[in-house]
Formats: sequence, C-alpha cells, structure tokens
Amino acid sequence: MGHVFAAQLLGALTWDPQIRGALIVLTAIVVLPGSVYLLLATNTGSRLGFLLAAAGLSGWILVMGVVWMVFGIGLKGREPTWKPVELINGSLINRTTVPAMADFPEGKWTKLQPGNPTLADAQAAGDRTLAPSSVKPAPGHEIKPPTPEELARFQSPYKQPTDYVVIDGYTKGGDNQLFTIGHHKFYVRHSPHYAVIQVQAVKKVTPIPGAAPATPQPDPNAPVITLVMVRDLGNVRLPPFLVTVAALAVFIVTCSVLHERDKEIMRLRGQLAAA
Repeated sequence: MGHVFAAQLLGALTWDPQIRGALIVLTAIVVLPGSVYLLLATNTGSRLGFLLAAAGLSGWILVMGVVWMVFGIGLKGREPTWKPVELINGSLINRTTVPAMADFPEGKWTKLQPGNPTLADAQAAGDRTLAPSSVKPAPGHEIKPPTPEELARFQSPYKQPTDYVVIDGYTKGGDNQLFTIGHHKFYVRHSPHYAVIQVQAVKKVTPIPGAAPATPQPDPNAPVITLVMVRDLGNVRLPPFLVTVAALAVFIVTCSVLHERDKEIMRLRGQLAAA
C-alpha cells in the first residue's frame, strides 16, 4: 500500500501544468531570496534583514525589468502581427468599407515587389485567413475557433495555400517617425499601417509525365480576392514596464525606510555624544 501511495505522489509531482511548476517557484523563492534573508536576519535582525533583502531584490528586478523593456526580451507581451480587416471577392468598387482604401491603389499606397520582407510577412499572416482549414495549432496551443461574424466577414473560397497565387501586394501608413539615433528609430505615434494582398486561383495545368512541376500561374478568368489587413503593434514591452514600475516603487519605499532608520540612529548617537 505504501509503494502505491509513493508512486501516486511521485506521479502527481511530475504533472507539469500546476504542481511541478508551483514547487519549482516555491523552491526558488526559498533557496535564493530566502537564504539571503535568513543570513541577513541572523546578523542584523528580522526587520532590518527583511528591508535589506527587499531593497536588494527589488533593485535587481528593477535593473532586469529595464533591460527587458529596452531590448524587448524576457517577460514579453503580444508580438506585432497583421490582423484581417476586410476580405473582398471581385471588384473593389463601392464594396470596401475601409476609409484608407478610398484611393487604392493610387495615393500613398506603395506596391510591394516580390521578395519584400513586408510582403512575405503579410502573405504568411494572410494565409491564416485565406486558407483557414490548413492552419494547424502548435503543440500545446489551441486556436480559438472563429465566431459566426468572422466566418461571414472572412469567408474564403480556398482551402489550401496552394489553391491561389499572390499577384499583388501594397502597403500604406505606419510612419510618423520623430528622429533616428544610429539604428534606433523613435516615434511619437504610429499612423495605422495597412497591407493589401491580392490573390487569384491557380490555373489548372495538366501535368506532363516525367517533367518538372510547372510554376503555379494565376487563372486570368478567376476573380481577384483582396485581403485588407492592419498592423497590430502588440504590447511586447508592456509587461516588463509594469514589472519595472512595481520594482521601482518597492525599491523607493524600502530605501526610504532604511534612510529614515539611519537618520534616527545618527540623531540618537548625537544625543548620546552630547550627554
């Protein structure tokens, strides 16, 4: 009976989502900050040891949060991505509801040439809307099923990315640059950044036995599908910013209390010297 209980306990401890993760965090807190606090408390007292340990830990987290925030690493928020706004099958005349598309493709629209990284990024994001049935979730992740409104707005006639060919790509907006220092660009506020991907169905070609597969060509008789997307800048630096602000607040409070304690000690020493 004891062996069965031990086996069940070990099996529970190796369950990754909750118990094992909680034990790892708890052990890290006890071993790292806990050992420092224990050493300080035995030498300076529990209250002063706690203040010193809290000041040192919050200062370290403050520096780490600043590094995370500057370089966009560590604890990160949502990555920038393209979000679909409109999917139009056929002519765009009087069918688009996006104000930025009023002067398409003239005005400030820039045509993207093949090989452009912006076009490749937008095309990869557009495949999730143009061929949603081919998108597979990563291991351990689930894809939220689309709502009926999304299915109605972004109803694509294609099932696989091989069913269509990208014929044109355009971009507009995303500027409002303030100044540049080296390779770093600083902005006051980004204007909405749009990308338009136009595709057509692949022209059906009878394969020739023994010959190399033909390069996919658009079918000129098929309607042009226009996908309008807008750039979501995400919030990559928001979580480290919140961590930095919280750590700064704790650091200021603990250092202020330590400073007031030192001032009180100096005052009492002065009274003793005068006496």
